[in-house]
Amino acid sequence: MRPAPPRSRRQILALVALASLLAPALPAFGQDVAVGDTLTLVERQLGIPAHPAPGDSHVSLRFESGSKATALDLDAASGWVRIAGETFDGGSGSGWISRKYIASTEPATGDLVQDALAWCPAKGSSAPHPAGRLRIATWNLGNLHAVSGRSIFPDSVRRTDLDYDRLRCYVRLFDPDILAVQEVDGEEALARVVDTDVYAVHVSSRAATGLGGRQNTGFAYKRGLAVTERPDFTALDVSGGLRHGTRLDVTLGGTTYKLMSVHLKSGCFSNGTNNADACNELAQQLPILESWIDEAASAPEPFLVLGDFNRRLNEELDIAWAELDDATPPNADLTSVTAEMPISCRGNEFTRFIDHIVVDKRAAAAVELSSFRHVTFRQADSDDWDRISDHCPVVVDLWGG
Repeated sequence: MRPAPPRSRRQILALVALASLLAPALPAFGQDVAVGDTLTLVERQLGIPAHPAPGDSHVSLRFESGSKATALDLDAASGWVRIAGETFDGGSGSGWISRKYIASTEPATGDLVQDALAWCPAKGSSAPHPAGRLRIATWNLGNLHAVSGRSIFPDSVRRTDLDYDRLRCYVRLFDPDILAVQEVDGEEALARVVDTDVYAVHVSSRAATGLGGRQNTGFAYKRGLAVTERPDFTALDVSGGLRHGTRLDVTLGGTTYKLMSVHLKSGCFSNGTNNADACNELAQQLPILESWIDEAASAPEPFLVLGDFNRRLNEELDIAWAELDDATPPNADLTSVTAEMPISCRGNEFTRFIDHIVVDKRAAAAVELSSFRHVTFRQADSDDWDRISDHCPVVVDLWGG
């Protein structure tokens, strides 16, 4: 068979024009999307896996061309969008999809944000409690970056503006006078999740690493309190890459309390943990923390150490607790406020506390254990729990004289 003669330029242009007339209109893939937008989707009959972000399960979505969905979240790194909407069988579903399955968008009206925050309490007062109560809390805020859509680690959570607003609502919910925090990038990040006319913020000055941010400890405290910020306790950084302790003093009813927010080495959670590197670093931190405790116990002010200890201190015969709580000197007889308290966090997926409020003998006399709360998140927010935090706040009240 002879090869066909080459087509002329005029013939090629004519074929292209004919093809454009016969072909169906193609959707505009790669649409710009904002949280709350209404999306029109392109038909997809295959299972679409959920975006593999930490904590997300695999979700299979199947939808018809022209079906509607709402954008719930955006992943800035991958460009994927988490949606909720109609499925091919007339039901509903949610999960992460690529933007190429979005044919068009309609801007959000703002109702989505209003509905999501309709439960949000009014902000509290910056003034001290009139009866002399001091509500103390600790909360690991789960790699809280200062910028929406950014993360501290490449695979850590990226939050939307709505997520920051939601975190602020939870702080309002338990209304701490002093909130110890962990895993915050800096003061700007912490200021995004508290009412800054109510709270001042104090965050450790840990040097930046090669990460997208830093894991710092810190405090938010009500502006009406008599607080003195103290320098970082840098000795806890035994390897050059671990977190500092953040310190402050607060005076209540004529008594000054010393507080330190800590975030100890992760990975050595109990006596039987088989993680030599993590356990070796924690083993170096413990005597340093014990030395600070012993020195504080010899001073006239009562003290509290609170934060993410990354250790199940309440387990029977825990060697870390035994080292810290040796009752020497006398005021170093410690109490863990979480001991024998019920877990109430994210559907009780966690069974042991690693976040603790530890008080010395003198501070223990002011603690009202019946006020203890492990603040869980609303079931209505369950799809967004990972963007709230993988830790829940631990809260207790002290009463001054």
